[in-house]
Amino acid sequence: MEVKRYRYVVVGGGVAGTCCAIELCRLEPEATVCLVSPSKELKTVKVVQRISRRLDELTVIEQPVGNFEGRNLEVVQKYVSRLDTQEKRILLSDGRGIEYDKLCICTGAIPKVHTLSSKHVMPVRDTDSAQRLSEGLKTAKKVIVAGDGAISLEVVNKVRGVHVVWIVKHGHIGDSFFDVDVARFLLQRFKNRNPASAVNVVESDLGGRDEQAFCEDTSASFDVEKQEQFLGHAIGPQWTNELLIGEGDFAGAKTTVEILYHSNLVDVLECGQGTAGDDWPVHAELSNGQKIGADLVISCIGVLPNTGWISAGAEFEKASDGGLIVDATMRTNVPDVYAAGDVCTIREGDMGPHFFQLRLWAQARMTAHLAAHCMTDSPEASYLTLGFDLFAHVTHFFGKKVILLGLYDGQRLGNEPSEDIVTYSRVTGDTFVRVLLLRGRLRGAVLVGDTELEEVLENLIMSGIDLSPYGPDILDPEVDLADYFD
Repeated sequence: MEVKRYRYVVVGGGVAGTCCAIELCRLEPEATVCLVSPSKELKTVKVVQRISRRLDELTVIEQPVGNFEGRNLEVVQKYVSRLDTQEKRILLSDGRGIEYDKLCICTGAIPKVHTLSSKHVMPVRDTDSAQRLSEGLKTAKKVIVAGDGAISLEVVNKVRGVHVVWIVKHGHIGDSFFDVDVARFLLQRFKNRNPASAVNVVESDLGGRDEQAFCEDTSASFDVEKQEQFLGHAIGPQWTNELLIGEGDFAGAKTTVEILYHSNLVDVLECGQGTAGDDWPVHAELSNGQKIGADLVISCIGVLPNTGWISAGAEFEKASDGGLIVDATMRTNVPDVYAAGDVCTIREGDMGPHFFQLRLWAQARMTAHLAAHCMTDSPEASYLTLGFDLFAHVTHFFGKKVILLGLYDGQRLGNEPSEDIVTYSRVTGDTFVRVLLLRGRLRGAVLVGDTELEEVLENLIMSGIDLSPYGPDILDPEVDLADYFD
């Protein structure tokens, strides 16, 4: 067996893997670095706008492998078939071996889907799957969107000329990101931006009780076996550019968005599998027994860390979701093996009081850079761990900028007395602001639209100033918080 040794090896060519490999090369230009990824293109990120000291708006860039290879970086376009942590060696799909001094696992996450065998069920995870969805939408009259996370929000926002049935588990959209008030604000702005003559929004509640936020969906069985063999790395925030919106056979047709709250997709049936009465090629069976026919089922029901490829003999400590548990230096429990991005789960005790993990491109970049600095024993590593002090994320939903700061929806506060938590909200024109305080101290905030409050609220969270004397006046539009508290 042909074996080659490198100082650093990174497995995975998504945002985390590419950022880690590039940073390793920068930190140690004389070291040998190997990036292992079967993809022809690799992903990295670019800062679009610096919003505050801890908050950058990012875009994901996909480039050919050749653009990244340099003097001390080699990209190997193969799958990893086996990892031997005792011998510090990985075996490639072509039989070659690669040995490492230090390894960083950045294999991302894979989508949960109900079935992989149907051509009418489309998980959306990478550029290729987005392109397949674009082709499928050209001839579709009716589609079912299952899930209420970021991808489903973008699909519903962009798709036109079809009947969209949106299956939403909880009592409001976007439950994985925000609460019912933010959801209602965004949905109303979506309706305002799309008159009923063009987009008809119909909401139905199928009954049920909301479960605790961020709980695991156990209402259906999910097939994730061997998906890593054909799914690429996560799509970037501009992924809907892949969709040929409004260019299909039904371009110009009226759009209907039918939202079914408190519903779960429990099974997907091909035509003839217990379905009758219509000619739709696929049917979705809901938790209440209802069956809905459509041309496509777009599966957006979450992801799981991509650790299925790791050899059974490798004794990694894993979280309940399968993620590789890492500490504040991105080390796993296996010597000289690190992990970054969606594949890892940060140990609860190593997160700051205003931080929680959410599998995002921003956190993939942050953990990748930290892993590289820790792998090289960089003196800057301790500074980078400050990223765990505050959760900060900027994105766009329904065409509106959304900024999420700290424990904005009460994450990690489940054991606190409810009487110690208070929230204040403000709606002004096209903006929405919600702040959450615990015993008078600001712990989180949601900002929708151009509020220009992100930096001062970020500072108030980190400073821990007692705001209880001010009550809801902290959101008074007439009060300039920057002057008041600076």
